[in-house]
Amino acid sequence: MIYENKFNITAEYSDYTVRLGNYQFFYLLQNAMISGFDAQGVGNRGLKEKNNAYWAVTKTKLKVYRKPHWDEEVVVKAKSNDDGRIRVNVITEILSSENELLALGTQELCILDCDTHRVKRLTDTCLPLAENNDIKGMDFEKFIIPETVVNTYEHTVRSQDIDMSRHVNNIEYIRMAMNLFTVDELCARDPSVMEVHYIGECREGEKLICNRADADNESYIYITKDGKKVFEMKITF
Repeated sequence: MIYENKFNITAEYSDYTVRLGNYQFFYLLQNAMISGFDAQGVGNRGLKEKNNAYWAVTKTKLKVYRKPHWDEEVVVKAKSNDDGRIRVNVITEILSSENELLALGTQELCILDCDTHRVKRLTDTCLPLAENNDIKGMDFEKFIIPETVVNTYEHTVRSQDIDMSRHVNNIEYIRMAMNLFTVDELCARDPSVMEVHYIGECREGEKLICNRADADNESYIYITKDGKKVFEMKITF
């Protein structure tokens, strides 16, 4: 998959700093992934029609060099590779119109069966395997989360949190995570690296507990359902 598009940072992508917002960065990554695979006929619509399957993002890592301002033009470029078995990586660059690297992202994905929600082998789907697997993304970490929680709240999953799979949309978890910070905290420091791990699926009406723990210049967020972790995130400032 190869994708490239340019557009301006509009109001819905901007936050209170009048720049591209923290969770909105992930929309750019996800849109590039979806549009790139759609162009090949292997987006969620193509997978559903041909293989009764859909894409699931398991991990995402984003390194931010500079946040683009409201109405600034950016160029988003994405390419994919795979392991030939079950994992696909999408590597995305967000660039200024002058070719300045603003952010770099890596998404790890797999394909799930619509009925069983189990992982399908790539060779059992209509996805053409990548021809150039020399494209490398960023490595993912295993988080060691501090025990002391500095902020927590309960969130009931509502209809607007849900995506086409009838589960919580990936970006909504990140919005929940960022709500553990105050506006003053987020205005004082910009994230330099954000990494998220999607562990479980949540449905409308379920109650989630959102927690934040800090260590030096890092914050760890984890979301639980019935005492089990469904999402975790590390932010380096």
